[in-house]
Order: sequence, then C-alpha cells, then structure tokens
Amino acid sequence: MKTLPSDWFYSNRVDAEYKKYVLLAYLKEVQSNFNQTRLYPQLADLVFHYRNLLSFLHQKQNLQNEFPKNISEIDLKNFRIAYNSVVSNDELMQIIEQIVQYSLPQIQKSLDEGKEIYEFVENVMHFDPVGILPIYRNEGYLIIKDGEDNELRVYEYELKLFENNYENYRAISTTYLESYYKSFVNTTENIKIDLIKKRKKLPNPATFSIVSEFHFPLEETVLQIAKRKLNKFLE
Repeated sequence: MKTLPSDWFYSNRVDAEYKKYVLLAYLKEVQSNFNQTRLYPQLADLVFHYRNLLSFLHQKQNLQNEFPKNISEIDLKNFRIAYNSVVSNDELMQIIEQIVQYSLPQIQKSLDEGKEIYEFVENVMHFDPVGILPIYRNEGYLIIKDGEDNELRVYEYELKLFENNYENYRAISTTYLESYYKSFVNTTENIKIDLIKKRKKLPNPATFSIVSEFHFPLEETVLQIAKRKLNKFLE
C-alpha cells in the first residue's frame, strides 16, 4: 500500500502543486482498494492523516520551531546561541496552510466513502456469542464465515489494554488457528467443544461467531470489522 509519512505536507519540497500531486496519487490508491472493498489499513490511515492536518492548524507554532535554523549569534560569555530560521516562516506557513486547506476536504471525501463501505459491511455481518459466555472474556475464539464459503476460520483473540500520556485504549489481537468446514457435525457449538478438548489453555473460552452475508476480503475487511465488533461488545 502506498503511504504518506506524517509530515508529508511540510517536509522536503514544500510546493503546493507538488503536494497536491502527492496527495492525489495516494488517494487514488486508497480509492482502488475501496473499489475492491479493502478497508484496512487504508481507512485507519485516512483517519490519522485527517486528524493530523487538523492538529497542525491548532499547533502551527510548534511546527515552526522544527524548521531548520542557522546560527545568528554565539555568546560565549553567557553560553548562549541564537538562531534564525533558514526560511521565512510567514511565507512558508502560508504555503503549508494552503496545502492543508486543500487536503482536508479531499481526505474527508475519501473518508466518507470508506465509512459508507464500512457501515454496509458491518450491517451484513452477524455477531453472536457461541454457548454460554464466561465472566472472563479478554481471551477466547472468533469463528468467522465469509459469505457463501463453507470454511469456518477459527482465530484466537486477546484483548490488550494500552495507555500513554494522553489516553487509555483497547485493541484486539488475533492469531489464526485452523479451519473447519460447515456441516451438520461442524456447528459453531461443536467447534467450540472441539477447541476446548484440543486446547487446554482456555477450559471455558469466550467464543463468538461472525457470519458475513456476502464475501469480502477477509484480512483487510471482515477480520478487521469483526475485531471492532468484538471490542464494542467487550466494552
């Protein structure tokens, strides 16, 4: 996937026309993936860049402080060094703001399309617990069926909690285990029983079934939305 660095709009060659070309080339690839219903990581990447541009508008001064500078004065007596910016911040900031103001609605348009696809897929994916759920649900299994495919893919999941200086957040990590083929014998309930017999790690695992009415890309769409559905449920 073609990606943009977080500082793409003000690093290297700061030229409005050039940055417009860079952005549109990136969004063209995003659009190509959306046309194939491939949502991730493109959708999350768009959200990041949109928020990053908004953050820039609120923190222009911090960005100006990162621009290259030349030494203008050395005061050995007071151990002080003064700097001048290599470029005229006023002129450069005007160009960057022009780039940002152009980019925001372009990214928003792609975001809206991605969200529309996400909502459609989410609405045709059915999420259900399998059997009785235990009290402990931070680990367990996801059983995923994609469209008319009779393959039932089993993933082990784990809820992980993270925190930094700004927020606490939760994420679901998954590991593919094995596949079963849907039949009178291989119901989701019987698959859960089989997993308990074979894997002693979780004697009473939280298990969930995800069934998509239509076929979508598994790794880039179905699994990612399944993890988000599970995260919401566990909250």
